[in-house]
Amino acid sequence: MTREQLAAIEAGWDLTRRAALLDPPPASIEALGVLRRQGVRIGVLSNTHALELRSWEESPLVALVDVVAFSHEIGACKPHPLAYARVLARLGVAAGSAAYVGDGSSDELVGARSAGFGLVVLADEAASRWAPDDLPRLQAQADASVGSLTEIAELLDS
Repeated sequence: MTREQLAAIEAGWDLTRRAALLDPPPASIEALGVLRRQGVRIGVLSNTHALELRSWEESPLVALVDVVAFSHEIGACKPHPLAYARVLARLGVAAGSAAYVGDGSSDELVGARSAGFGLVVLADEAASRWAPDDLPRLQAQADASVGSLTEIAELLDS
């Protein structure tokens, strides 16, 4: 692969990540807002690339979360137990009383289960769209599966 091809791939990746952070789906904003109003503490655990950080501080998500743990900053990536321990410590929450919500990438659901989370939830929209053959495997790794983040508040209430 040439340098130009690598640069084009990086630029495309940067553009999609920037768009995701600067213009997240309205349902995500709504769901996080509902959870915050219910008093739920929200943490973000992300296996990050330096390019993502360029847009994080400008993201509307910043105001909706209590804690952010970026892999490069905490020295561990999902599914390593240390990554989960760091975000839980920052939240001041025991794993058994916490819920983990993720799209299943990076074996994060298996990692969350191993870390002792009381509830592991698959947000299955991405897998349904981009990797439907993986959906049954990911659903088996979770306690529950939701098609939209707006379902999380209802799930936590039940």
